[in-house]
Amino acid sequence: MDRSAVILAGGQGRRMGGVNKALLLVGGETIIERQLRAVEQWTDEVIIVSNDEGLRARLPQTSNLRIVPDSYKGEGPLAGLHAGLTAATRPIVWVVGCDQPFLDVASAVYLQERLINGSYQAALPLIGGRLQPLHALYRKEAGAVAEKLLQAGKRKFMALLDQIDWCEIEEREFTNEGLSLTFTEDIDTPEQHAKANFQLLNRHRYPREQ
Repeated sequence: MDRSAVILAGGQGRRMGGVNKALLLVGGETIIERQLRAVEQWTDEVIIVSNDEGLRARLPQTSNLRIVPDSYKGEGPLAGLHAGLTAATRPIVWVVGCDQPFLDVASAVYLQERLINGSYQAALPLIGGRLQPLHALYRKEAGAVAEKLLQAGKRKFMALLDQIDWCEIEEREFTNEGLSLTFTEDIDTPEQHAKANFQLLNRHRYPREQ
């Protein structure tokens, strides 16, 4: 298998009162539990980037799961991406944020097809007019580019995208493949947390309408 998965779980969750969003409950289980179930369909190498010892204690102890810290602490998602890509041993890496409860393996497979067919270093969804760098695929070598940027004091994702070849996949491409767009939905606020649980409840109540 030539691919890995990285979950970035180093955010401080300021708008959630400082709670680690990976441990928020959605549908009766933590987001990180939901995510692990999804990414383990994708690969047998799963890496979580986190400096939170409390999170470590809540995770299953499995041989295919590794937890690594940020090398550049406090430098945001680009630092998390760097840590994850550096730790990965496979050439293609699915990178997701820990606040996305509805990960979709089929969407990751479609991203991989586009990544490989175009010989890109990254493939990013463009949903609702916004790029989604934290439900995207990257080649491992993009980690070295991220490190150079961090060493230069640059921490924005767009700085990375300015340095690598990447493609955007518009939402109509996913819908044309019969894929739901909920995979990029994230939770930043208590209101979004409540909405995610409401969505999941309705899926169970009215499965034929989903």
